[in-house]
Amino acid sequence: MGKNLRVLYRLANSSEINLIEGLEEAGISEGFVFADFSREKTFTLKPNLQKIISRDEIAPLDFSSIKKTDWQSTSRDDYDFGFTIIQNEIEHKHIHKAILSRKKVIDKKVNAVQLFLDLEENYNESHVFLIETPDDVLWIGATPETLLTEFDGDFETMSLAGTKKDLETDWTSKEYEEQRIVTNTIVGELFKLGIDPVISDLETVKAGMVYHLKNKINFRSDKSVLEIAEALHPTPAISGSPKIQAISTIKIAENHNRDYYCGIGGPLSISGQTHLFVNLRCAAISENQICLFVGGGITKDSILNKEWEECERKAQSLLSYL
Repeated sequence: MGKNLRVLYRLANSSEINLIEGLEEAGISEGFVFADFSREKTFTLKPNLQKIISRDEIAPLDFSSIKKTDWQSTSRDDYDFGFTIIQNEIEHKHIHKAILSRKKVIDKKVNAVQLFLDLEENYNESHVFLIETPDDVLWIGATPETLLTEFDGDFETMSLAGTKKDLETDWTSKEYEEQRIVTNTIVGELFKLGIDPVISDLETVKAGMVYHLKNKINFRSDKSVLEIAEALHPTPAISGSPKIQAISTIKIAENHNRDYYCGIGGPLSISGQTHLFVNLRCAAISENQICLFVGGGITKDSILNKEWEECERKAQSLLSYL
């Protein structure tokens, strides 16, 4: 029998904070879905209790882990090695792009509820969540990327790529190329399903301490949410292009398990609506540590030090509130 777990979440551009409590069930089904990147420990929280909750009601809640950990940050040498592996694959034209991630561990007992409240208050355009998992570790995040929303046959997804530190900095060809790869791949996957989407104009959006390029992609379909979600995930924004070759490269370039980072989260067919997000700007919380996961897209034009610094800026989305 599954564990009784809870999740707090607030969807992007919403004012409603939701609390769900229920039994966890392996796999993806109706409820609050939380899937890891490699789909080895995906689960769905089946709601026994579901309600909109105020900030005042959240403060007294106890979300904590009793699990002690010995997590280790990704070393600069390991990151440099991974960068070299990816650029070598690009140089030999095996891939166009791959995402290189790393872990940043802080030895600290974290007040997870207060961190959730800080993220919820400051990142209105992100999906903010705090969830208990079956392995007794909490996960928290404020992710800017929507994988798929659906209501009555109307779907929306997005392509999100490219990163810069402020509005004054100009976008370069490197970021535009990243965004083009992501958009084209998503549209290509939809075409395979017989879907002809409408792509919105390119825009710049703020996500925590950085800015990204974004296109909204809308369509109607009688395909199931799961069929479309499975076709889209993992997007090139979290894997690379071509997808299969990029994932193979990532397995060599990264010396850590991504766990729930770059996985899927969110309500699936709850109250007739689906809001699945990609788990970015996130961290695992144990009794004694917090482990942030950050990454960036590596292309032929990437510069090692700039990619490392970009990850540092992304980590500040959570670190600035610790």
